[in-house]
Amino acid sequence: MGDAVPSLESIIEIFACTAHTAIEVHCPTCPKMSDSEHGILRAIAAAQQERIDVAREQFESWLPPVGADWALAPVRGLATIFRMAGLILPDRHVQSFDGGLN
Repeated sequence: MGDAVPSLESIIEIFACTAHTAIEVHCPTCPKMSDSEHGILRAIAAAQQERIDVAREQFESWLPPVGADWALAPVRGLATIFRMAGLILPDRHVQSFDGGLN
């Protein structure tokens, strides 16, 4: 996962320089994820499915349009790293085969 560090650093820098809304990040020992952490995972899941519009929309909740655009490359990098490690995140924006009947 050391390959993820440059992507994470880029995302942190983008947020530090352009965010119009703060994100909430819990400490590593916290048993619950924040809404912001869920949102970042949703963006990574969307990027794994090549649904870049969904990833960009998620980042626009915190960043101006140019910042959201800048965040896409490192998010795609994280999506690839996660996929290569066998971590495939579900894209909640895509309907399941049963049409959501479960």
